[in-house]
Amino acid sequence: MKLILTAILLMATFFSSVVGANEAQGFNVGTHYQVIRDKGSLTPQLTEHFSLYCVHCFYSEGLFKQLKSSINSDAIFKRSHVLFLPQSKPKWANNMSFAFATARVLNVEDQFVAAIFDFHFNNKMMLGEIEDIRDVFSMLGIAKKTFDQTISSPQVQALVKLMAESARDDQVRFTPDLIVNNKYRVLLSSVRKNADPEQELARLVKFLLTNP
Repeated sequence: MKLILTAILLMATFFSSVVGANEAQGFNVGTHYQVIRDKGSLTPQLTEHFSLYCVHCFYSEGLFKQLKSSINSDAIFKRSHVLFLPQSKPKWANNMSFAFATARVLNVEDQFVAAIFDFHFNNKMMLGEIEDIRDVFSMLGIAKKTFDQTISSPQVQALVKLMAESARDDQVRFTPDLIVNNKYRVLLSSVRKNADPEQELARLVKFLLTNP
């Protein structure tokens, strides 16, 4: 009987310490983040599910850039383009996802994202046809032949498939959607309510990166 009571007390102490640690950080499940899996990734990582047609993703660029510069360099930060936006133009969604994967393979991902966001939300020119996207790559110094060969390559096809599977497995329904360690979904609405959203997001992500 004494052994049972001792075990119960130890368990109560353990759970109390876990809850206390979470409260000390000021972050709570359901309010600041959700648990989407029981097991997380073996290495620290962040996945931003986004779309180049999403104005919220455009406005969040600065927030995520600041986050990347503030987290541990050991943590992998990657973007994954969703295939369900714009819903009214699935062909454009497909083309842009392949174009984004092409930009990553050709090592011009950041430049491509910045250029497309500029067209879409600063110049109010929505692009989606392959011919227009090819011209953007030309602006970035990528030869048309190189673009055509790369966008149809097995490497790009595999990357698009991986992004689609990742969005499906993470049950992505909106963008941007930030997943930490393949286990936690950051509730960005709670971050944006803070007086200093950049610092709040960095604190929350650092907490989740080290949370078992």
